[in-house]
Formats: sequence, C-alpha cells, structure tokens
Amino acid sequence: MSEIEKMKRYIERTKMDIKNPLQYAMNMREAFELSKQAHGCGDLPIEMINLAFNYGKAKGYRAAKAEGRARA
Repeated sequence: MSEIEKMKRYIERTKMDIKNPLQYAMNMREAFELSKQAHGCGDLPIEMINLAFNYGKAKGYRAAKAEGRARA
C-alpha cells in the first residue's frame, strides 16, 4: 500500500461529526493558488493538495477527540 493510499484510508476511517462540513473545506481560490505554487510537473495537482488538507483535517479531528478523552 502506497503512502497516498494509506492517507486516503486514514481519511475514510476517521468518523467526523462536524456541524459545518464546509468550515474546513478548501475554496477554489485557495486550491488554485496552492496548485500554482506546487506546479512543477506540467499539471495542476489540486487533487493531491486537497488530499493533504483532508489528511490534516482528519489528523486534527482525531487529536481533538483524544484530548477530550484524556480530560474525561
């Protein structure tokens, strides 16, 4: 399993109960700006950038849940 597949699986396995799912979503302006900065292979890697954001969101959510359990 590649690192990309592991990241996707991690995101899918993280159950997130977020009241406003768009709160952490990337907007098009951000996506295009990051894509422009990451450009290097002749393609705009928006999908990979979005994957990175989703992975970070899942990691943060799990960290917050663990912190909540530790306080209880």
